[in-house]
Amino acid sequence: MAFIEKIDPRTKLVWCLTLILTALLSQNLSLEIGIIALVIIADCIFTNHLKKYKILLPVMLIVASQILVIQLLFCREGDLLWKWSILSVYTGSIPAAALGISRTAAVTLAAVQFMTWTSATDAALMLIAWGVPYRYAMLVVMTKRFFPLMQKEYLAISESQSVRGYPSEGIKDRIKNLPLTFMPLLYRTVRHTSDIALSMELKGYGRSKQRTFGKQLHLKSWEMISMMVCTLFFITVNFI
Repeated sequence: MAFIEKIDPRTKLVWCLTLILTALLSQNLSLEIGIIALVIIADCIFTNHLKKYKILLPVMLIVASQILVIQLLFCREGDLLWKWSILSVYTGSIPAAALGISRTAAVTLAAVQFMTWTSATDAALMLIAWGVPYRYAMLVVMTKRFFPLMQKEYLAISESQSVRGYPSEGIKDRIKNLPLTFMPLLYRTVRHTSDIALSMELKGYGRSKQRTFGKQLHLKSWEMISMMVCTLFFITVNFI
């Protein structure tokens, strides 16, 4: 088991919330970039796996372009840089766009890091430790396992449609074939939901108020110290 998997999810949550709240409250571009670097460095140390952020890159580029356009059109801070008809660009729009883009990236990366560091079982155990009934806490586990299943079903449907003469290799073809794949995917989703519901009922899920797990959460002393350090860091950076 990797070291990151042994860490209590509450410690990871405090780390994640410290980064996200600091990024949201800060108006300092250097601090926002520092948070992004901190997330990447932590991932290099504990997991050495950065490919999970690769899929975010196109989405982040789209979001960044939208933030830049909005700031160029509506920001009125600084000196007038360029004007054409009713459009005016001020010098303050570039720093504002850079701050918005870096803040969005910091919040997104910190959230993705927490989700990839924390297993569904640990997340459920954390909710149960907070007093959430296990039948609701287990929804996290079921959701995390249900999406990969439906992804496989979607790929199977796409391959079936491709055999029937509807190419679905590129994004453009898949968008074009959405009406042909939506209904089969919906039917398979309902079928799997019914199978899972029947399986849970046969196993007596929800019959007892308590449920036993093969793993228990225990906060270690160094984890409590780490949480206190994160809290002190957050207070020092944002309020002192």
